Amino acid sequence: MRGSHLLRALKRTLGWGRRQIQVDKHNVILITGCDSGLGHSLAVYCHNVLQMTVVSCCHNLQSEGAHLLRQMNSPKEPHRMHTWSLDLLQPASIELVHEQMLKLLETNKDYQIMALVNNAGVMCFGDFEWQTAEQIEMQINCNLLGTMRLTRQLLPLLRRQRGRIINVTSHCGLQALPSLAPYAASKAALRSWTDALRIELQPHGMEVVNFIPGSFVMASNIAARQQQQAQQMRENFTREQHDYYDGYFERFHGYLRILSGFKAPNQLRDEELLSKFKDALTNSQPWAIYIHEPWRYRIYRYLFWISPTPLVDWLTIRFCGMPTFEDIK
Repeated sequence: MRGSHLLRALKRTLGWGRRQIQVDKHNVILITGCDSGLGHSLAVYCHNVLQMTVVSCCHNLQSEGAHLLRQMNSPKEPHRMHTWSLDLLQPASIELVHEQMLKLLETNKDYQIMALVNNAGVMCFGDFEWQTAEQIEMQINCNLLGTMRLTRQLLPLLRRQRGRIINVTSHCGLQALPSLAPYAASKAALRSWTDALRIELQPHGMEVVNFIPGSFVMASNIAARQQQQAQQMRENFTREQHDYYDGYFERFHGYLRILSGFKAPNQLRDEELLSKFKDALTNSQPWAIYIHEPWRYRIYRYLFWISPTPLVDWLTIRFCGMPTFEDIK
């Protein structure tokens, strides 16, 4: 038995027997966080290019992204794009998605759920001391615990149909960045959970993939409420914190003002990223991790790996390129 496990591991390591699985409208994919950004783009890609049946879960069904997704249904194929409400902070919302999925598969006997893509997430910029308890808990609860709750709810169904799980993590899960401590913690935990889940589910014929798409904060709405979040931090400062941090705080959030405001959905048109996602989704033996990054990220990631801690810290500050406390001294 151990020899068969070793042989299987060797084959996967060397990529023996890798092949593309053909997909069509009978293959169902559920993607979270489809209001904008990566989730919206993946939903459009799976519907238009891969011709799959897509369940696009949106936090706000009245958002522009949700409206555009609903418009994709045509008279010839009126039921290939399903747009459902999902709030990962609400267990009842997760249970409802599960019920809707069961009903969808029961109504369409030829459908098979192929993948769950855990993409939804929230982000808040600011030093750890600045962030409120609610902001910290929101990031951990949504990015990590909410993803776990949804996956656990859907896991028996995924196991029965041998669907795969694709968890969208972050470069912050590989190298934590300053001013993103709770976000990085949630993504690092999500990465470790993904690794454990991959091993647990292998005996059941299931694949679990860690997908790191690179930074596209300017093309998504993950930081759209940054200025409101900054105001909440400011209002919760003590007098001592105001005296100590105000100059740095104002410069820091002034620098990030460009991130605020909601952007139009489907701004991501990166063919290489979509190609990697297709392999993660449709290859018979997907890699455990897919990393999409520009050369700058790749160089920095290599330097982080080989450098001693003091140099890693200096490189991290250079990599972020944001104002630091030392800048105002």
